[in-house]
Amino acid sequence: MGLLAGRYTPRLQETITRLGSKLPFREAVEEVASSHHTAVSEPTCRRVTYRSGRAAEAVVRSRVEQLEKEAPDPEAAPERMQISTDGSLIHLTSGEWREVKSVAVGEFARDERKEAGEQGVKTTDISYFTRSYKAREFERYALGELHHRGLEKAATVVAVNDGAGWIQSFIDYHCPQAVRIIDFAHALGYIADAGQAVWGEGSDAFKSWFAHMAHQLSHKPPQRTLADLRLLQPKAKTDEQAAVLDQAIHYLQSRLEMIDYPFFQHRGYPIGSGCVESGHKVVVQRRLKGAGMRWADHHVDQMLALRDLVCNHRWQEGWSQIVTQQQRQRRLKQSSAHNTEETPSNEPLTFAKLKAEGLLLEERTEADTSEHDSVRRPAEDHPWRKNIWPTRESWRWN
Repeated sequence: MGLLAGRYTPRLQETITRLGSKLPFREAVEEVASSHHTAVSEPTCRRVTYRSGRAAEAVVRSRVEQLEKEAPDPEAAPERMQISTDGSLIHLTSGEWREVKSVAVGEFARDERKEAGEQGVKTTDISYFTRSYKAREFERYALGELHHRGLEKAATVVAVNDGAGWIQSFIDYHCPQAVRIIDFAHALGYIADAGQAVWGEGSDAFKSWFAHMAHQLSHKPPQRTLADLRLLQPKAKTDEQAAVLDQAIHYLQSRLEMIDYPFFQHRGYPIGSGCVESGHKVVVQRRLKGAGMRWADHHVDQMLALRDLVCNHRWQEGWSQIVTQQQRQRRLKQSSAHNTEETPSNEPLTFAKLKAEGLLLEERTEADTSEHDSVRRPAEDHPWRKNIWPTRESWRWN
């Protein structure tokens, strides 16, 4: 009949889950009461939402395991794709902060901005995969979303990210052929830190110098920017200033091929990772970073699995898979319980178990004795019939 666990219909459970993944549970309960005229408690709303989230996460994991075994070709074959990855923090009930990793993937094309008279790049049809997994686990299970989007068959893949090691490892794992670009704002942040260390934050000298450096980084080869940063080194008066300059120069020098922004813009590539930055706000912050919100560790990924379905606009398809997964789990649980009842236990028998099963002979009560005596009467020559009773001494020696 397509029923799910619990007292509510699948349709109502879908509504509860969808609202619970979008709104705080207290507000979701109010919306359910208003739209369905059904009183649902806040704990029930939370329980139904998390149960559906567990199923949604299980669907993704099983899908990836199937892809790894069968390795089918993706159906989509986009022309130009951007992939950007980053992390943000959420608060746990334990008081810790947990990093939530997100990958955003979309198709990009040139965007002619006639008003400004310049060319730009616009990334559209963006979808997300978001989890709090460790880096290696996140790499593995992001495969489902990337395969769905046809990343491996894209003619051109551009990876715009910061220089974090786990992010570059993620790109190595999924698309080593991608054109790698350091996010322009991220690179510019290192230049700003160097300038503030020497000129002072907010000073007129810094503002003038930084405006020149930003324009130069965008329109000139990166070697010129590095040369200007080295010219600041003699101006460093303290070890702290020198350390900030050295860090900026080393970071940009080691990523020289990834900060050639004039070349990238000429080829029509995006140089910003705004798609994943907005993904943090749309997928994570909008539901998991409200005022005073803290999350149990084991509930984070369940909620993120539902948030992905909502933000990727695949709710109907995803809910159908959630229902199928929950019904499958229910059948397995019932089958397991049935087999456990039929299968003899290999545990050793004990007196306690035999007594609990009623297989031990109990001490006879007076009622049992009278009933037994009425069935089996003593013989005619039995000493009891002759009133010959054993003495206390005879019991001692017999």
